[in-house]
Amino acid sequence: MSTKIDETSYFAPQVSKSDRKIAVQYRRMFAFGGLAKHLPQGPVLDVGCGAGPGLRYIRSRGATAIGVDPSIYALREAAKLIDVDLVQMDAAPRFPFADQTFGMVLANEVIEHVPDGVEFLLECARVLQPGGMVFLTTPNLWDIRRVLAPLVGKVWSGDTDPTHINLYTPWRLRNDLKAAGFKQPRIKTGFKPIRWLPPHRNPLAIPYPPLIGNGMVATGVR
Repeated sequence: MSTKIDETSYFAPQVSKSDRKIAVQYRRMFAFGGLAKHLPQGPVLDVGCGAGPGLRYIRSRGATAIGVDPSIYALREAAKLIDVDLVQMDAAPRFPFADQTFGMVLANEVIEHVPDGVEFLLECARVLQPGGMVFLTTPNLWDIRRVLAPLVGKVWSGDTDPTHINLYTPWRLRNDLKAAGFKQPRIKTGFKPIRWLPPHRNPLAIPYPPLIGNGMVATGVR
């Protein structure tokens, strides 16, 4: 990530969320994108693993995983949650792994933080085994609430993070996946909760058209 941040102030709110809330959020996103059915036999690389909720989800499904993140603070918190290999990776675009190492690369809310999305996706492709999948989530720049929020004195959630330097529309994200050589690029917009269900009973997400879907799940096959 190229924008300098104070690690404690940035990651502490994420870490302080309850385990239940984090688990629900990740189940919702990953169920919406169909992550579980695509988990490979080979290891999964969780890029930008943060405090480890994605790693816990992957391991709970029986897959092996390695987490990388630029933040020592986040990795220390992840190490408290789960026993997996964790690697600090600085802002350099190249991952510290050999070609064709992983069966899947997971990048949850990462690509909006990197200055060159195609370069990032090319690096994901490099470390993927043939037939491996990239699975990423990112805010949807075409969310109509980005236009409507200022009209009611609010700020769209995707614009509140100063490290969001590369926000995507669904069409641009699909094109960047293709430019990086990924086949079968698929984009889904949505993963909002069913509001009248309490959080602990609301693991599902529902799709929305691109103009009202607040987030995107994207996949591509190497």
